[in-house]
Amino acid sequence: MFSLTTRDMRTMATEYAIIDVGSNSVRFAFERCGRLPQKRVYTTRLGSGLAGSGRLSFDTMEASLFVIGSLADEARSLGFCPRAYATSAVRDALNGREFADEVYKRCGVPVDILSGEDEACLAFLGACGGADDKRALIDIGGASMQIVTKSTAASWRTGCVRCADIVADVTDGKEPKPGSDACDTAPEEKRLALRRYIDGEVGKLQIEHEGAVGVGGTITTIAAYLLGLKEYREGAVDGSVITLDEVKALLPKLVLMGAEGRKSHPMLQKRHDIIYYGACILERAMELMRIDELTCSTKDGMEGYLYKIRSAERAIRN
Repeated sequence: MFSLTTRDMRTMATEYAIIDVGSNSVRFAFERCGRLPQKRVYTTRLGSGLAGSGRLSFDTMEASLFVIGSLADEARSLGFCPRAYATSAVRDALNGREFADEVYKRCGVPVDILSGEDEACLAFLGACGGADDKRALIDIGGASMQIVTKSTAASWRTGCVRCADIVADVTDGKEPKPGSDACDTAPEEKRLALRRYIDGEVGKLQIEHEGAVGVGGTITTIAAYLLGLKEYREGAVDGSVITLDEVKALLPKLVLMGAEGRKSHPMLQKRHDIIYYGACILERAMELMRIDELTCSTKDGMEGYLYKIRSAERAIRN
């Protein structure tokens, strides 16, 4: 992990373009003076169906490969060195290494497949900075959730896409209406099923912390919605606060909005069918950790990964 290729060493004077191959989306940003402003998000649902099959599907791999290839080409054409890493979906899938090899073959970009602990530590590094930060970090992704403090880093298979797949068959004897999303059918049954699943995965969290930070698409989407934004603004979301009471109140609202309501909301449309599950995960994580409110950060594992690359460069120079 974090090994520098000969090409990287030749391009140390240039800046990087970071590609985050996630379970729900592929994210991309150009480095600007050591920072990653204006992150772009492409929803490919790479981890969809993974909970049942244990494998990445052909369609989601092809969609992700197309996006990664296009982004890598764009980066190189502008003089940036593309670097990619993958998280839970690729890490857990039986054909995850096969997918990573295909990315290198077709897109020319090697993919670092992060361990759960590395994913957690990079998110903490990016959002919280140095090891002196005493806050806890919650990172909810598509296939996993990371909870990190300065002394603890752990990852659990409780991401929003994975959890949506796991409780998809909980219908309370009802059939979904055409055009509806899964959470519109027996939502309380699904919420309770998710809580049981999360508790079984996570157990009782005994983590000491002084405040909490939240990162990941679920959390930034909820923050943007609660702020009443009509278009996503990183400056407004970064540093905003989400309370446990707000998350609890949001769950029935998401159900009452229905599929069409969520699809038509500018902050929810890209996650209209998984945001309910992400909110359920956040609710339970905050309850288990006794967190009444958390501060959102738009800095996360992407910044952590960039920092690690630059640290490896400095070590080689010295």
